[in-house]
Amino acid sequence: MPPLQLFVFDLAGTTVVDDGQVLAAFQRTATAFRMPVAESMLRARMGWHKEHVFATCLAEAGMDAELAAAMAARFEQEFATSTTRVPLRATTGAEAAIGALVEAGIGLAFNTGFARNTADLVLRALRWDHFPSVASDEVAHGRPAPDLIRRAMRMCGVSDPLLVGVAGDTPADLQAGTAAGCRVVLGVGHGTHSLAELAAAPHTHLLPTLAGLAELVDELV
Repeated sequence: MPPLQLFVFDLAGTTVVDDGQVLAAFQRTATAFRMPVAESMLRARMGWHKEHVFATCLAEAGMDAELAAAMAARFEQEFATSTTRVPLRATTGAEAAIGALVEAGIGLAFNTGFARNTADLVLRALRWDHFPSVASDEVAHGRPAPDLIRRAMRMCGVSDPLLVGVAGDTPADLQAGTAAGCRVVLGVGHGTHSLAELAAAPHTHLLPTLAGLAELVDELV
């Protein structure tokens, strides 16, 4: 196989530590709109476009789905506020993995279930805003559809998914990478889902943290 040309990373939970901030922002938003929702329902939708998360939760609660856009906007505000209390930081191995990819001449991009404003906030905080990135409000369909990954590929001039690797911490991340036909679909266990939970989703590799990615890249270059 030819060497990889591009690696596409998720943000929260994959390359950026999520100490429950995303789930808490969802829960505070649900409370503000008086929408009953179980934590398990939110965890099952991690990685999705946030407006789609709220639309499905509203429907299940028998509430007006038109509230979803306003709730997604409130979520973005809640998450941004939380980052002023708990500064964003890279996950274990993320910086080393990114450095290894750059050194190997492999392109790098980010994709996220966040909207563009929040994606930019996160990328600036980690000083990764010079890399290409795709946010969920920039594609027709968020995860588990492959749209985010395919847009990142177009941005980076890569047309063959067999030259692409993806990494994420949710089943939706892995489903999207598989749907896109990517050669490497890596699940990492330091985010919202355990390795056991990720093992049930389609994947090619599983790692407890991104610390092992540099070695994996060496095998694939």
